[in-house]
Amino acid sequence: MTRFAFAASAMLAFAACAGATPIPTISLIPASGTVGGLPGSVVGWGFTLSYDATSDWVVLTGSVFTGSSTYGNYVDYLAVNDYVAGPGYAPLDQAWDAGSQSGVGEFDINPTALPGADISGDLVIHYTVFDVDPNSPVFDPDTDTVVADATVSNPAAAQVTPEPSSLALLLGSGLFTLAFAARRRARRHS
Repeated sequence: MTRFAFAASAMLAFAACAGATPIPTISLIPASGTVGGLPGSVVGWGFTLSYDATSDWVVLTGSVFTGSSTYGNYVDYLAVNDYVAGPGYAPLDQAWDAGSQSGVGEFDINPTALPGADISGDLVIHYTVFDVDPNSPVFDPDTDTVVADATVSNPAAAQVTPEPSSLALLLGSGLFTLAFAARRRARRHS
């Protein structure tokens, strides 16, 4: 390849990258991406959203959890909320709250889920980018769309924790067995 062709290719690649739409930063709360609960409970994820574009706005439009549905079901919250970030918007921290359906979504752990089960996967978050603030009265989603449907993915897991009563019973019976064995040994040596 000639030097001219190489330089021209490099300039085109740089121009394409320079004009590219920024990708929003979406991190899960908790930062580990792992939530846990007892069989039959509901757990979920919050998020932090920031978008450093100078002229576009991002709207979160939905989410999917790719983990197995053997031990429960995922419910998307993003499809029913309007989370927006862009110029003039501060980064958004949204804690998970099942009552108000705030956050990314929830995982409903089956009552028959095995304690210790780990349902690992990814939380895939869908978003759309607009060149007009979606909260503006002149906003038209048909003409103001820059990126129609893109995704960001975060590793996530829902863990099934043992019931405290079962754990206490297990620990109690173990301590009783140890005490009984120690007492028996003490009698033998007397």
